[in-house]
Amino acid sequence: MLLAEKVCLITGGGSGIGEATAKLFASEGAFVIITDVDEKAANGVVSEIGPKAKFINCDVTQEKQVHDTIKKIVEIYDRLDCAVNNAGITGTPSNIEHTTLENLSNVIAVNLTGVFLCLKHEITQMIKQGSGSIVNVSSGAGLIAVPSMAAYCASKHALLGLTKTAATENLLRGIRVNSVLPGSTKTPLLDQALNMSEGMEEIILNSIPSGKFGTPQEVAEGIAWLCSDRASFVSGASLAIDYGTVSR
Repeated sequence: MLLAEKVCLITGGGSGIGEATAKLFASEGAFVIITDVDEKAANGVVSEIGPKAKFINCDVTQEKQVHDTIKKIVEIYDRLDCAVNNAGITGTPSNIEHTTLENLSNVIAVNLTGVFLCLKHEITQMIKQGSGSIVNVSSGAGLIAVPSMAAYCASKHALLGLTKTAATENLLRGIRVNSVLPGSTKTPLLDQALNMSEGMEEIILNSIPSGKFGTPQEVAEGIAWLCSDRASFVSGASLAIDYGTVSR
């Protein structure tokens, strides 16, 4: 099994890419800890997975909650082998001149500050162990411009810099840090964005070479590989999972 006996944290594991990742990790032998602000959804995923999964309620924008989550994981399992920092929001689509400071702040708080806080406490634990693998879920929007999504694009661009810095700082500590850049993937988050902007679905589909949305399972497969020992020589990488969208 790809992740046999690995202890893995997945933030935002109650739906979409996080849910698919949690289920795949468990099927590959991992112990899975899911965090989410949607307790009902996350507990539903835990119930589907069974005894190899646990839920911890954690808002990644709150440092004490993040610290306490890592502490609780270590108390239960004595270690943290892998972490997938997936929790994220899109914000309200709007051109820059119409984007409120509140909207920008909310997106940055979850997509960037939240990942920073998770990295801080995950790495602290992994340094004690002398090993670990972390995957940050960025986006194709971390490499290209997406009109009406300035806050989201800014947060995902910044996340790539954060990932590379974390990877470089930990090269000699046995800790690998990578990112995945999903293309337009059929998740509740995408559906929310599409519902906010008329005609957006057609625009996005026309930008994808395959003419169809990706699936959470396809993204989860890439995350699982990066977390596994099969990617032992990979750190600081940004893996696009988008059927060539950003390379055109």
